[in-house]
Amino acid sequence: MDDDGVFFEDLEEGELAPARSHRLTRTDLVRYAGASHDFNPLHHDEVLAKAAGQRGVFAHGMLSAGLLAGALTDLVGVGNLRGYRVRFTNQAWPDDVLTTEIVVRSKDDATRLVELDCKVVTGTGAVVLAGSAVAAPRWRA
Repeated sequence: MDDDGVFFEDLEEGELAPARSHRLTRTDLVRYAGASHDFNPLHHDEVLAKAAGQRGVFAHGMLSAGLLAGALTDLVGVGNLRGYRVRFTNQAWPDDVLTTEIVVRSKDDATRLVELDCKVVTGTGAVVLAGSAVAAPRWRA
């Protein structure tokens, strides 16, 4: 795999993509809030988060979705995603190690599209988000 992703012909059904891992920090939460302009205090104000019944501040769901999107484009190449859907299933907390898991579900030789099952899990195995993607990786002419 290089910067343009893998070739369609090199992907196999059932294949696991290389995982991407990241230890979530409070700084990540603040940086993401600034970049996204999502300043919900549950993501940066410990006192407010606890008053709302949380154990503390937690990550924006879209931060985890962005980590997964980066791993997907590493696999299939920038500009080659045709669809991407996720469902948020658990919160991610500071110090969680988030790891992507991407599996090739199917390949269609006629359309040269691949369907991918994907998720982000914590070091304890909790699924933070689960989803799917459709991509049109480059192919050898």
